[in-house]
Amino acid sequence: MRQSTDSNPLGTLEKCVQILTLFSDSPVLQVSEIAEKMGQPRSTAYRYVAALKANHLVEEADGVPGYRLGPKILELAATMSRRPLRDVAKPYLERIGRETGETVILNGLRDHVGTCLDKVDGHHTLRVSYERGDVYPLHASATGKAIFAHLDPKEQKQILKDIGLEAFTSTTITDPAVLEKEFAKIREDGYSESHGEAIEGTYGVAAPIFSISGRVVASIGASVPTHRGEGEDRLHLIALLTEAAAQITQELTSQQAEPTFTQRFRRSHLA
Repeated sequence: MRQSTDSNPLGTLEKCVQILTLFSDSPVLQVSEIAEKMGQPRSTAYRYVAALKANHLVEEADGVPGYRLGPKILELAATMSRRPLRDVAKPYLERIGRETGETVILNGLRDHVGTCLDKVDGHHTLRVSYERGDVYPLHASATGKAIFAHLDPKEQKQILKDIGLEAFTSTTITDPAVLEKEFAKIREDGYSESHGEAIEGTYGVAAPIFSISGRVVASIGASVPTHRGEGEDRLHLIALLTEAAAQITQELTSQQAEPTFTQRFRRSHLA
């Protein structure tokens, strides 16, 4: 005797997936239509639909008989449309690296310290090097200060209490009042700079990246030998990095294009 499809978990899964794909052509389907399209008895098709409904993958349509895609489908589609920060930022790191030849880094915040999330190495013989996962105090670098300046004041105070303002070079800011003035300038300018505050003989510049809620989530920056961070070179880096930060922020906060079935789902629910 042939084994029932319902007793085969893999077969049941395959049939449920097939049902979901049917909605790409018809936003609302009755069980009889599903059964006909799948070549299954109506009672069997109903069991598959009931399983999908129990998991919020389909739901009963409003005003008309039949079923439509459920809210869980929209959640899954939204998850697919979100790209990780590093994936969004990588092309900008690479483009600025190619154009300038300098080391460009993506910096994040972890446990009150800055951390290198990603980087593109410069091609100059003399260059500043970073490794993914490197951590350092926020107050002593351009990428760190770009984040630090935009945190909530309470969070800033907590970081100062926990981490302090250690001096790494003669230009490291160690006075909280001076650092607060530096924060105000960073917020006004839209970028931060470091003049050998972590490593002597280097110049750093960075711009903040924000989430859709307006919270700073990262920064994109470059660290170069001092002689390559002056005059037109400095202005060029500032322009490239602030533009890249704005574009990354826009990509992170803008809604991605939805698949056709998701658009239909939204229309059917807003109707």
